[in-house]
Amino acid sequence: RTWKKVDDSTADKIRSQLLGNGGIEQDVGTENEKWRIKFSDANFTYYKNGTLYCTPSSSKDPSVFREWDYIDSLVPPLYADPTREFLIGFDETGKGEVIGHMVLTGVIFPNQIFKKIEKLLGSADTKKRHRFEYWDGIFQGLDRFRGSGFYEITEKVPPWQIDKYNLNKMMDVTYQRILNTFFRKTEISQCRIVLDDYGIGSTLKRFLRFLKNQSAEVIVTSYAEEEYLEAKTAALISKRTREAVIKAINENPKFQVNGLSVGSGNAGDPKTIRWLERWHGSGKQWPWFVKKSFKTVREIEGKTGKARKRTPPIREDLLSEEFLEEFNRGNLSIESLSLVCPDCGAIAKTATFAIFSKDGRNISELKCSSCGELIRNANFTLRYYCNCILPDSSAIQRNLISKDLDASQFFEGFTVVLTPTVREECDGTSRGKTEFDKLSKYSQKGRIELESPGKLEELPKDISSEAKDERIIDKCIENNAILITGDKSMRTFAEGKDVFTIFI
Repeated sequence: RTWKKVDDSTADKIRSQLLGNGGIEQDVGTENEKWRIKFSDANFTYYKNGTLYCTPSSSKDPSVFREWDYIDSLVPPLYADPTREFLIGFDETGKGEVIGHMVLTGVIFPNQIFKKIEKLLGSADTKKRHRFEYWDGIFQGLDRFRGSGFYEITEKVPPWQIDKYNLNKMMDVTYQRILNTFFRKTEISQCRIVLDDYGIGSTLKRFLRFLKNQSAEVIVTSYAEEEYLEAKTAALISKRTREAVIKAINENPKFQVNGLSVGSGNAGDPKTIRWLERWHGSGKQWPWFVKKSFKTVREIEGKTGKARKRTPPIREDLLSEEFLEEFNRGNLSIESLSLVCPDCGAIAKTATFAIFSKDGRNISELKCSSCGELIRNANFTLRYYCNCILPDSSAIQRNLISKDLDASQFFEGFTVVLTPTVREECDGTSRGKTEFDKLSKYSQKGRIELESPGKLEELPKDISSEAKDERIIDKCIENNAILITGDKSMRTFAEGKDVFTIFI
C-alpha cells in the first residue's frame, strides 16, 4: 500500500503505533527515507516527500491489515470516495508507444467492493516498468470480484489504424459504445463516470451532457487514474493487456534480430531503438506491430516531417436513424441496427459479404442486397459502433473470418463470439478445428478479440435445426452481435428476429 501527503505529525503517530504493536526499527536504506519499521513480514517506510509505503505481506498476516486500517483512519484517502452506487472508469495505454496496439479499457463495479479493489491495487503504478507477471497478478486478483459485480471491456486499436487515422474519433465512439453496454447492467443515474481528458470530441461531449441530464455524475479530468480508483483500475487492465502482446512479440524468435528482441516498445527504451535500427538494417519490411507513422521510425528510415493522418471512415450516414437514436440515448441494440445504402437509399437488415481483387490484392466490402452496389467503409463503421460478430456453423466451416484476416482484413478488430451451439457443431470437424485454431492465434496477436461464452454442452440428439438457430439468435441479441451466416434459412430467421446479418 501507498499513502501520500502524510505530514510529519501523522507519521509520528503511525510510527508509535507500529513500534507499540511489536514493530522493529530498521536502518533507513536511502537518504530520501525518514524511518523504516519492520512489522510482521512487511516493511513500512516513510519518505521525506510525505509518502508512506508498505511492502506486501506474503503471509497475509491480519495484524498488517489492521495497521493499514489504522493508517487509513489518519491519512486522507488516496482515491476519491465513491459517490454513486456504481463506478465506471476509462483509460488507455499504448497511444504513444512505437510498438504495439493502443489498448482502451472500461470498467464498472459497485461501490461495495471499492475498498477491496483499493487494497488489491496497492501502490501499482502504470508508469513504472514491471514484468508481465506483475500486471497479470493484479488482473487475476480482480478476477475474483466478477461474482460481486466487477466487469470490464477491453479493446485494441491496431498499429496500422494508428498510422493512418486520427485517434480521437475512434476513441469517442468506442467509449460511448462501452458505456452503452454498461448501462444494460445498471441505471444511468446510479453511475459515476470518470474519463481521462484525451481531447474528447463533440459527439461524445454531447452524449456525456445527456448522461448528466439523466443524473449521472460525469468527471472528465487530466491524470484521472491518480485520483479515481475506477480510472486506475481501467489503466492497470489496459497495461496488462498491452504487456501480454509485447511479451508474445518478445518471445517470438521470428521477431528477433541477432538475439535482440523489441524490449518495452517505448520510444525512450534504448533496447527498442536498437531493435528498430537493426531490423531496418536487415532490409526486411516492418512487422505488423511497428507504428510506421511515428517520428522514431521515420527518422530511422531517413524521412522528414510528420506523417499525414486522416479522419477515420466512421460513417454515421450508413447507420439507420433508429439505431443512432438508441445509441445516443445510452442503448446499444443490434435489433435496431440497419444499414443505409448510400447509392439506392435502401434500409436493410442484411448485407452481402463481397470479396474482389484490386491492384493485386484481395478487398472485402459489404454489398447492398437491393441494388448490389458496394457499401464502402461499412466494416470500419460497424467495428466501432457495434464491434461484435457471431459466426454460425456455416461461417466457421467456410473458414471465412480467418481467410479474411489473412488477406483483406474486413473483420480486423472485431470481437468474435463463439457460442456453445456453434462450438459443439464444429469442434468435431476438421474445418471447424482449423478455424478455431486460427482464430485463437489471431486473438493472441491482438488482431481480434475472441469470446466463448457459456459452457460447452452436448446438444440433444433430437434437437431441431430451428431450435439450434433460436439458440444462436438469442446469443446475438444477448451480446449485441452481428450474425455471420451462409445459410439462407438462417438469414431469413435472423431477419424475422430483427438481428442484423452479414450473408456470405
